[in-house]
Amino acid sequence: MFEILVNTEEMSNDNPVVRTGLALASRHNAYATGLNIVEVFPSSMYMPDVMAVLDAEEVEAKQCDAWWMNLCREHGVQGGWEVIRGVYVPILARRSCMADITVSRLPNREAGYPSGMDYVTRVLLSAASPMLLVPPKWEGNFRQERIVVAWNSTQESMRALRAAVPFLREAEMVCLIDGSSDELPGFAPPPLPARDWLTRQGIKLHSTQPFPSTAKAGEALLNQAYAMHADLLVMGAWGHSRMTELILGGTTRHILEHAQLPVLMAH
Repeated sequence: MFEILVNTEEMSNDNPVVRTGLALASRHNAYATGLNIVEVFPSSMYMPDVMAVLDAEEVEAKQCDAWWMNLCREHGVQGGWEVIRGVYVPILARRSCMADITVSRLPNREAGYPSGMDYVTRVLLSAASPMLLVPPKWEGNFRQERIVVAWNSTQESMRALRAAVPFLREAEMVCLIDGSSDELPGFAPPPLPARDWLTRQGIKLHSTQPFPSTAKAGEALLNQAYAMHADLLVMGAWGHSRMTELILGGTTRHILEHAQLPVLMAH
């Protein structure tokens, strides 16, 4: 059974992550697990007052079980509610390994974390499932009708492509932004045959465009997605070395910081 993990930081019907996760589960007949992490900071674990607050937060979060199950019934899906207390990033990364897709939010630039050090980016750096990331203040509906695939023939982009297959099969329009190249034939591995693979999966490409050849590739990629009114951007994370991405920037970092549409990423 298709498994979706919904990382529910705010227990609200209007939460874009909740709306997107349950809409996704309903459309694909998936099991939807709502997860709330009661965050623990190791430096404060032995402070009695802090532990009392965490106890109260955990009790309150567990009481949201009825709220989540009611939402699941309204959307016609099977589901469950989990509350886990612990250090946020390893908890989410570990639990997400049981899911086909984890739905969470894009990094919140207003939270004050240095670029690349926010929770979502750090989970992407770890052994997590592919992540469907939703803008924090997104008000749209997850229609999955127009999908842009950013392809560069890396393992990361192939993992993202595989995770997106259920969406791509139902999409009305799929556009491949192709950045793969065969720079060292006979020495470096040749580009992966993505088009043939998509055809075998029953997915028809409506258009193929070259990947933006500019230093601001992330900005150009988003502009292409907005121009075609895309509902979803699919891409691999960390096409360059992860440290280079974090320090110098790059396509992944720009997308995480500026995307105004849902993004499906895998590393």
